[in-house]
Amino acid sequence: MKKLLALLSLIIIVQACTPPKKEEDKIAAPIVEEPERQPRMVVHGDLPDHQFQFSSLRLNEHISNIDLSAFKHYGEFYTDDFTIYRLDRLDYLAESYFINDINLYFIDSLLVKIQAYLIEDKSSEFLGRYGKAKIFVSNYRNKKLLENEEVLVTQNGKKRINENLDYYRLKWIREDLDIEYLVNKQADSLSNKEAMLFDDSRQQYKLTFQTKDFDHQMAWVKWESYKESRGLVAKPASELSQE
Repeated sequence: MKKLLALLSLIIIVQACTPPKKEEDKIAAPIVEEPERQPRMVVHGDLPDHQFQFSSLRLNEHISNIDLSAFKHYGEFYTDDFTIYRLDRLDYLAESYFINDINLYFIDSLLVKIQAYLIEDKSSEFLGRYGKAKIFVSNYRNKKLLENEEVLVTQNGKKRINENLDYYRLKWIREDLDIEYLVNKQADSLSNKEAMLFDDSRQQYKLTFQTKDFDHQMAWVKWESYKESRGLVAKPASELSQE
């Protein structure tokens, strides 16, 4: 019995003298260095900082007063006095949803003719906007058609151009300008755009505004070009006196 008590006492003393266990060293997580943040790439698109409206173009306006930033100089024809500018940035045009090209004609630096090429037919809209118009039908097919059908038909209580007509011109005469609208549904809408520029047979829908004396001015430009090509341009009196 004494031996058992002595053994228990020894165990208690050993346990009391045993130092407490140290906490296991914690494993430190590796330090991950964050990569240096690069500035986000900014893509600068070639977007227009402004747009212009087709209605802002005015006949007889001097070229210096017209914003031509959306147009490209197409060239001079006949003489240096006759200049054409063509729309180069369609995204600058507010009405690009129904207009796909514009030509501006200048004589002596004044805007004398505006042509707009449309994506879809606007005959009914223009009749409502400009009023009664003269209609010109020149090709054989449409003339034969009008022997049995009317030019104007009634649809939903409104007068409209007969949809069976596929080639005609509408013309409005004003005191200060002439307005003409060409409809040519026979034209190939996929034709080359460059080839279509001055060829009415390839245009589908063309709206033209021109000054009252445009035809007279064009005749003068062509006459001056003819005289120049023939060497008929009169010399100034100052040059004649020196010969």
